[in-house]
Amino acid sequence: MLDHPAIPGLIRKQTSAEDDAMQDKPGHPGASSQKGSTLETSEASVPVSVNQAEGIAVERFGNPEVLDLVRNDPSIVVDEGKVVFKEGDSADCMYIVRTGTLRIRSGSVVYEDAIAGGIVGEMALVEGSLPRSAMVYAITRCELVKIDEARFFSLVAETPSFARTVMRVLSRRLRHMDKLYRPDRWTERS
Repeated sequence: MLDHPAIPGLIRKQTSAEDDAMQDKPGHPGASSQKGSTLETSEASVPVSVNQAEGIAVERFGNPEVLDLVRNDPSIVVDEGKVVFKEGDSADCMYIVRTGTLRIRSGSVVYEDAIAGGIVGEMALVEGSLPRSAMVYAITRCELVKIDEARFFSLVAETPSFARTVMRVLSRRLRHMDKLYRPDRWTERS
């Protein structure tokens, strides 16, 4: 893990809340070891101004029900300010936030903060051996669960809806980036 360099002077508007499609809740029986169990797929979205030294306010996302799936998995501790991975690093795992807050950014663009139950680095498992597309660092002391490919597939086998949870994270982040980079005039219909 590396120390995060200060990136002063960034200003970003708060994003809008998650759309209603993210509120689909198929239920969760609570036991991760049960075959065919389901996972609640909504995510908490709490717009919060954080780390004022960076001058930004971002939404925080996490899905506490994901924590049930990894409650017996070992944690790694990441101290405040430490980098979990950098843009361009090789990628072979994702992480689930057990406690604390991670920030996801690429250059001067902050995507979001991941809180308890949040997922970061998921593209590593979806895309295979492509390098990391963003940097992730701890803005508070964090406990993370490292999920390699074998563990990812076991989670999907135990709880098939976990795959949809990961896809929704990817989809939400893609839609957010579309809003940032696509001017409204391009999306308005005549």
